[in-house]
Amino acid sequence: MKKANTTTLIINAEFFLGQGRLTAYIYVLTVIVKRHNQRQTLKGMKRIFTILVITIFTILSCSENKSGTTKTNAIEIENENKTETKNAKPETSDTLNSNNYSDLDSQTTYTKELDLFLIRDLEENANKKIGFVSLSDIYPLSEHPDSLAIPNQENSLQYFKLNASYRKRFLSKTNISETDSLFIYDYSTDVLLSFPVRELNVVAYLNDYMDIKDCPCSQSDYMIGFEVTKNYLIGLGKYFSKALVFIGKENPFTHGQMKAIVWQKIKAEKFPLGKSNLTEKQKEYKHKNTIKGQAYLYETKTHQIFIQDYIEPNNLIQVQDRHLIIIDKQSDNVVNETIFNNSEGTSVTPLNFGINNTNYPDLKEQWIGKLFKDKPEVIFGFEWVSFGCPGIIFVNSQNKYVQINCDNRH
Repeated sequence: MKKANTTTLIINAEFFLGQGRLTAYIYVLTVIVKRHNQRQTLKGMKRIFTILVITIFTILSCSENKSGTTKTNAIEIENENKTETKNAKPETSDTLNSNNYSDLDSQTTYTKELDLFLIRDLEENANKKIGFVSLSDIYPLSEHPDSLAIPNQENSLQYFKLNASYRKRFLSKTNISETDSLFIYDYSTDVLLSFPVRELNVVAYLNDYMDIKDCPCSQSDYMIGFEVTKNYLIGLGKYFSKALVFIGKENPFTHGQMKAIVWQKIKAEKFPLGKSNLTEKQKEYKHKNTIKGQAYLYETKTHQIFIQDYIEPNNLIQVQDRHLIIIDKQSDNVVNETIFNNSEGTSVTPLNFGINNTNYPDLKEQWIGKLFKDKPEVIFGFEWVSFGCPGIIFVNSQNKYVQINCDNRH
């Protein structure tokens, strides 16, 4: 989430530069103060202030170099040169408690296709040159001595390897076998890596909201999972931010079929609201006073993907609601429809920011394509999630999703 917040800060600050540099500075400093009222470590605070300095220099250098030309075609595509200004196991049925889905139908049952995990670079936070995959989301914890995740410690450690008995307990509780493999696929670089579970250490890492000085710490303060030596993580993108992890017998990922979405601006009247399957109540967007903002289109061979932004009348850069409609070209029917909202726990992601800003290639947010071998095309990247974890939805299926377990301790 640090990176997501930084992006939003840069985008908004660029807008305020148009109103005057002093206004931009005031905006940036105000955001920093607000964000530091939240609980953060000292190292995190230092990092934010470093980002502030970089941000100011970035927006100053970029503000002088903006230009655009107007183009039209059969569907009246608008100027797209300007950056938009305003995240195989058995199938189980779960009700997805996620802000974007609940707006459509709180009673809908969503089928979870498989579980994925994220990998973190711990070199900065723990001074360890490793990638860490936390499985705490699926590892049941209990204070009972027979089910402790980690041994009791007289002197708590920030990071340590679990011994053989605790490793066996971990694998048993998570239904992972020593003969399984850990697959890491970075869809932005098209790099797939695999590691036998039997060759990986199971480790415990004190979560970012705990300081070793505050210990002794309980087992629930630790993240439990696998470590991968960083020297073996060749080809993954910056911060491993686009890498997904699956643990099982066979690799579920495909190669070379994911694309970053490049949105084209269209006029608001081209958004196919008349085809919407939402009820009138559902069309009452969460932020009641919003007005229509920019609309967008992306096309594949089989689908048209439309977006309509809704913004505050007195804050034209802040997208509050985003309406997604996906239309099957052959049938001309809506096959997927979702409304994303800004809320305490979620925020809509920018469109085309990593596309139009070559300095931030890792901030290409929306992706589409065939990510999994035996499943339909997916689309994702419309939300940053503060509380909970993001998911992946299918282009042509409203009721199925893929869970990304992120061990969010926010």
